[in-house]
Amino acid sequence: MRASPAVRALLALAALGVVLWSAFPFVWYLLVSLTTPGHIPRRFEIPDVVTLRTYGAVIFGGDFVEVGAKFSIVPNIASSFLVSGMTVALCVGMSFGAAYAFSRFRARGLAFAFNALLLIRMTPAVSLAVPIFLMMTEYRLLDTHAGLSLVHTLLSLPLAIWLMKGFMDTIPVELEEAARIDGASLGQILRHVIAPLAAPGIAVTACFVFLASYIEFMFALILSRGSVNTLPLAIAAYNSEHQTFYNEMAAASFISMIPLALFFAFAGRYMVGGLTMGALK
Repeated sequence: MRASPAVRALLALAALGVVLWSAFPFVWYLLVSLTTPGHIPRRFEIPDVVTLRTYGAVIFGGDFVEVGAKFSIVPNIASSFLVSGMTVALCVGMSFGAAYAFSRFRARGLAFAFNALLLIRMTPAVSLAVPIFLMMTEYRLLDTHAGLSLVHTLLSLPLAIWLMKGFMDTIPVELEEAARIDGASLGQILRHVIAPLAAPGIAVTACFVFLASYIEFMFALILSRGSVNTLPLAIAAYNSEHQTFYNEMAAASFISMIPLALFFAFAGRYMVGGLTMGALK
């Protein structure tokens, strides 16, 4: 049944209100990033002087501006990209095999183990801070990209397995049986049959894992000693003991979205089909 024009108008106004409410902080923050360093717009309006000098200071650092924080976040973006990339590789590799086992095998205890992953996911991350810190110190992984990536993998792996299993369940078992009849081994089935069909699920899982690792702050702060400064730590560094550099913080926040946009653009062609595929049984 089609809605009346009045109902459709009300729904359109409600949708517009939600969009404006959600976009307001981003637009105001964009205005802050375009303002002369050291100044903050007091009202929601275009600044008298629009400049990109804050973006130059955030990207190039040094003496690009007379006032404000003067360090580049490019090394921090590279560090976050490295940690996130390692985390995605570990999570996707391990969750692919684990999800296949949970989806296809019917051994005793597998159902309990799969449901236990949800309990692990529900555990507050802060409660794991002390044992993880002691473990990283014991194995000399403190302040290393590998150590931080392992921690992010630990946090993201339960969700990755849950997501991947949903996609594995949609792949017909008959395809594997046909491949076995043709003489294919399990490794060949996984590589040539399951992996291509699960590509949308792999893309969706990779996107969620990458985003979680890219913006993770708490463990990056706990495990870093100066060598591994990820992007969230760099943005937080604009808030010093005596002053908060709002302009640089705003510019760094918008620049930090560029790698995410590139990553999601690369995997986006799989996202829509992947999310729909994982919702069906």
